Formats: sequence, structure tokens, C-alpha cells
Amino acid sequence: MFYFLSKTLNYLLTPAGWLFMALVVALLTRNPVRRRRAIWVGLSTFWLFGNSFLINELALLWEYEPVSVAAVREANQTGGLPIAVVLTGGMMNVTEQPEVGRPLLGREADRAQQAFYLYKTGVVQKIVISGGQGRLPFQQVDVNDEGEMTAEFLRMVGVRPEDILLEGKSRNTRENALFSAQLLKERFNTNRCILVTSASHMRRSVACFQKAGVQVIPFPANFLSGYRSFVPGELLLPHEQAFADSFYLLREIVGLVVYAVVGYV
Repeated sequence: MFYFLSKTLNYLLTPAGWLFMALVVALLTRNPVRRRRAIWVGLSTFWLFGNSFLINELALLWEYEPVSVAAVREANQTGGLPIAVVLTGGMMNVTEQPEVGRPLLGREADRAQQAFYLYKTGVVQKIVISGGQGRLPFQQVDVNDEGEMTAEFLRMVGVRPEDILLEGKSRNTRENALFSAQLLKERFNTNRCILVTSASHMRRSVACFQKAGVQVIPFPANFLSGYRSFVPGELLLPHEQAFADSFYLLREIVGLVVYAVVGYV
């Protein structure tokens, strides 16, 4: 029940949810004053959260900063087998289309690429892919495809099959941490890993893994933030990409607050 409610509330507490509710009120209400207010709320929401400059500033504040391989290598000089745990969630384009014979990369594919980079440079020797049933009950796509497809992609680019482990039970970030902690302890007798996930998702992930007793070295991927730009069009006009980015940022901020309230972090 918590899983279903968290996914639903997460949407309603994001700019897309606010814009949707404002448009519904504007469409259904017969009160002209209320309709005008709802329209203004919708326009204000789209302008504020579609502002490229403001959303980039929010991303710069929220996201973990990029980390060099040299810094990770130095931080991991404590002995033991170096292991990367990469969290699923959009790395592969899981569709119901006919089998095409190759993995199709998704929006979060940089997570897999960064895990491979750590492996290729010798920083890690094992890659744990954590994530399984991350869909709501009424969604029909096979929930286990993404982890398996990510493993297939990593094998295809040169990771040895014996160096890839799948943790396919987790449905959310908390379960990523709990089940990964169990796997690390049982298979490698360690509570340390290099954690790979999106930069915007890293705060909640680190908090969950630390709560589960895992010492992590963050290695963020898939950044939403970029260089500051003072182009008038980005300062004054809303853009669809910024609005989309605001959805992911606000979802993570709300998610961390909810996790703190229920004691997950």
C-alpha cells in the first residue's frame, strides 16, 4: 500500500501534478473567479518550473557533484573487493514491442555507462544491478526486464558474465538498499560499495544505503544540471525540457522528505 500511495502522491506533489489539477479545476468549475485563479495557477506553475535558469540553479543545489575516477580510487583504498552497485530505473527502454535482439537504452542509461566505466578502468571488479519490480500493479510490462537487459548490455560491451550480479526483488530505493546490503554481506562479506545512480537520485539513495548499514562512495551519473546561462530566452520563457527536469527534481525532494517522515532514512 505504501508503495502505491508513494507513487501516486509523488506525482500529485510535482509541477506536472499541480498543472494537471489546476487545469481540471479550470475545466470543471462554474465559478468564473475560481476558473481565472486556476488558469493563473496553471500558467504560473508552467512558467516557474519551465524556467531553464531557475531549474538549473535548483539542480546545481540538489544534485551531487561529479566525481573523478581518481577520487573514487583514492577513497576506496581500504581493502576488500571493489564493487559497484548500480540502481535501475529508466536505464533500458523496456517496451512491449517485438523482440529486436538488442538492448534499447533509456533515459537513465548513463548509470549503466558509468558503472561500465568504473569496471573498464579497473576501479571495480564486480557490478551489482539492483532493481526489479518498479512498476504499479496494473502496468503490464515484465517488471524484471530492465535488470536483465542492463546485464545483457554490460556483457555486450565487455563485462565478464561472472562479474555481474542481479538483485531483482527491490521496488523502490529503500528496498534497493536493504536487498543490496544483504547481497553484499552474503556474497562478499562486506558493507562497502561504490553507488551509481542519477545525480538527482543520489541524496535519497545515499541516505537509504547508510540507513541499511552500507558505507557508500557516491558516483553520480545522468546530470540534469549544466553551465549557467544568462540568455534572455532561458531567463524569461518557459521550456518543456526545464519543466520535465523540474518533475524529476521535485519528485526526489518530495521522496526524501517522505522517506524521512516514515523513518526510511
